[in-house]
Amino acid sequence: MDSSQKNKCETIDWSVGEAPLDGPALVAAIGNFDGVHRGHAQVISAAIDAARARGLASAAVTFDPHPREFFRHDDAPFHLADRQEKDRLIAALGVDRIIHVRFDDNLRCTDAENFVTSVLPALGVKALFAGSDFAFGRGRGGDIDTINTIGAAIGINATAVALLADPNSAVISSSRVRAFLQDGEPERAAEMLGHDWAVTGTVRMGDQRGRTIGFPTANIPLGNLLHPAFGVYAVQIFEADAGQPYRLLGNGVANIGVRPTVEDRGVLCEAHLFDQQRDLYGRRLAIGLKSFIRPERKFTGIDELTAQIAKDARTARALLPPIKETA
Repeated sequence: MDSSQKNKCETIDWSVGEAPLDGPALVAAIGNFDGVHRGHAQVISAAIDAARARGLASAAVTFDPHPREFFRHDDAPFHLADRQEKDRLIAALGVDRIIHVRFDDNLRCTDAENFVTSVLPALGVKALFAGSDFAFGRGRGGDIDTINTIGAAIGINATAVALLADPNSAVISSSRVRAFLQDGEPERAAEMLGHDWAVTGTVRMGDQRGRTIGFPTANIPLGNLLHPAFGVYAVQIFEADAGQPYRLLGNGVANIGVRPTVEDRGVLCEAHLFDQQRDLYGRRLAIGLKSFIRPERKFTGIDELTAQIAKDARTARALLPPIKETA
């Protein structure tokens, strides 16, 4: 078991078969929480409110890796947030603990009854909150009623939280967020997330071609993050250091894709920060997508590419809110 303390929210890794966790009794929200959208926030907030009412500590219990990643190794990247960003978003809601349960063969083979009688007590859970569609255990054989039936004898109860819907009565889900991003609609994704979707990661050294044409970029590989619609976006760029509040560096323009005009180096987010010259290599950034400008395309050469980038930058400036000067 490995744990760390960040902003009063304790983050813990735990696996089936390890010793029970030390600490207080918990009221916990449980789920994959990919992207931590508004529906997830509703479940986690319900657990926090119940914990405060009962004088207990609150927690979010999630799974690492995501079960989809465990069962479907060949799926295209789908994560809406890397682990650090996911923890940041959950911690911001006010939980006392985030528990990452290792999704491995031991957990896969744990049936619903043993999950309730062994796993939940080992985590310290006394009350559980989950979306009304929550299922767990081998073969997804358990649900909220299962927890209440089996848990009654050991003092564990569960509450189903109604799924949150948008104004058109469509349920808010990670799948719908992914679909909007892949359709080039970051604004609609943000409505469901409650925040802009961001590419997060550490800036790596590129070929520095952007510097030669007047548009230096911070390059971040997407890795296991979802691939949104390839193309150019108006963005806001933040410092995203671990354990620190995000700090807005400024507005910018970014290309996400495979750079068909030059050599392919995998899927990258190449973000240009307006009106500033900063050394960002090796630093963790969050590139918040605000608006989709155009699809990625191949140009006849660097001159045509440079002219198009300048045009894209003008479009992005017009779309983005002005940055307020700070003292």
